[in-house]
Amino acid sequence: MATPTNTPTNNKDGIDPTSLARTLAHMNKDHATDLLHILIHFNPLALLQLPLDLEKPIRQLVNDLRGEDVDIRLVDMSLAEMKVQTRAKEGAFQTRTTIAHTIPIHPPMKNWGERRERLVAMTKDAREGLGLPVDGLDSEDGKGEKGKKKKGGKREEKGGGAVVDTYLAPRLFWDGAVAISVAFFFGCYAAVRGGYVEPGLWAWQFTQKWWPLGGAGGFKWLVNAMFWPVLVIHIAEMVMFERSRLAKNDKIPMGGLTWLKWMVSVFFEGYMAFRRYDDKVAELEKKQH
Repeated sequence: MATPTNTPTNNKDGIDPTSLARTLAHMNKDHATDLLHILIHFNPLALLQLPLDLEKPIRQLVNDLRGEDVDIRLVDMSLAEMKVQTRAKEGAFQTRTTIAHTIPIHPPMKNWGERRERLVAMTKDAREGLGLPVDGLDSEDGKGEKGKKKKGGKREEKGGGAVVDTYLAPRLFWDGAVAISVAFFFGCYAAVRGGYVEPGLWAWQFTQKWWPLGGAGGFKWLVNAMFWPVLVIHIAEMVMFERSRLAKNDKIPMGGLTWLKWMVSVFFEGYMAFRRYDDKVAELEKKQH
């Protein structure tokens, strides 16, 4: 089993250590399965690192999940993120018995007093995103405010929070550089699979001369080896962006042109698109206050 961390390691927000310890103990004792749902919803790639039977249909797998299946524990929490620990997936190259995961809290809490409401909201988002029932969360929260918000549909209006209602084009240099790099990689893969990097052709001669890792043959091997991991990571980023940002935004409906533009940007830019969206939300919230 995972060894619990006795002392939180991240208290940069000035959170009372006693209150933090009580929150960690409560979540680990009474809400381990909720923690697991939150982890999978907000960090889908964690599924590949957990000791689970991934041959099961995903719907059955999610419905059968329990926190004790992976020994999940909340080991630290700040205003901006949660740190959880789970048992590691066994494998020939896996030497650790536990693995750490970070779950961002978006937007960050303004103060520690928001933690209960935010944890309930994240649990609700996770259950909805995973197709699980959300009944009973209102009573778990112990506050009537959640019941009022529930009638508003999937998106929760939290105090009239800022909403991005348009697409934001990549900012020059870093956003564009990342997008161009990813597009270039997929272009290389298309060239390799299309037979354009073969002996006698210009691309073969160029990579044979200039590619430092095994010439043209090494270039083809590396592109083929990287394709599926890169594709899975970028699709996972799209899923995460949709669930953690756009699913809560009724101004950008799924399948619309603005939604599609964001999805394409996230696929090619990854973190840069997340940051651009979050920066705009922060800017709008600052104007509201």
